[in-house]
Amino acid sequence: MKYKLVIFDFDGTLADTSPGIFNSIRYSSSVLGMKVIPEEQMCSFIGPPLKNAYIDNFGLSGETLERAMQLHKEYGVSNGYKELKFYDGIFDFLSQLKGMGIKTAIATLKVQPTINKIIEEFSCKEYFDIWKGVDLSSPMTKADMLRYCMKQISDVSAEQTVLIGDSKFDAAGAEEAGIDFIAVTYGFGFSNSEKIDYPYVARIKTVGELSDLFAVM
Repeated sequence: MKYKLVIFDFDGTLADTSPGIFNSIRYSSSVLGMKVIPEEQMCSFIGPPLKNAYIDNFGLSGETLERAMQLHKEYGVSNGYKELKFYDGIFDFLSQLKGMGIKTAIATLKVQPTINKIIEEFSCKEYFDIWKGVDLSSPMTKADMLRYCMKQISDVSAEQTVLIGDSKFDAAGAEEAGIDFIAVTYGFGFSNSEKIDYPYVARIKTVGELSDLFAVM
């Protein structure tokens, strides 16, 4: 097996987190008196940095932008972390990786308190060696997070690491960090037919296909 460390994006890769994300947007919109956007538009919040999403969808700036993000994260930590569903078969796949002696990690743009609560709420500690979210006091890019995860696992090089993700932001982060990338299309970012303008090892349609891929590597 080439890989010793598999890093996962969270939203759209490990779980369908759209209910919690959508409700976070509704909460911030309600408090700030903004028009609630339709769910189809809310999907654009899944993947990119939160700041970019609020700018693109609401045209916010300055203190209002900061307040919107604060409210969004506030809802996520208090309620949103419970409003998700892990994709069918994902825990079987994680167990498969563990059985192969592969280390696993999460690198997510969710704030650290939220991913901590998700891991606790859904009893996921046995499946992951490390999980890294956004630290508001010391912001990191996706590539920074990937490098951080690698540093926490001894004797793992970039050549032995792969990121599994569902968006161009994941793909760009993997390329910047110098690691391989596997694109999944069952999430919110990539579609089955979309051209991916970044290097990738495979394009995967289902969790079952992920399992099959690693079984023959």
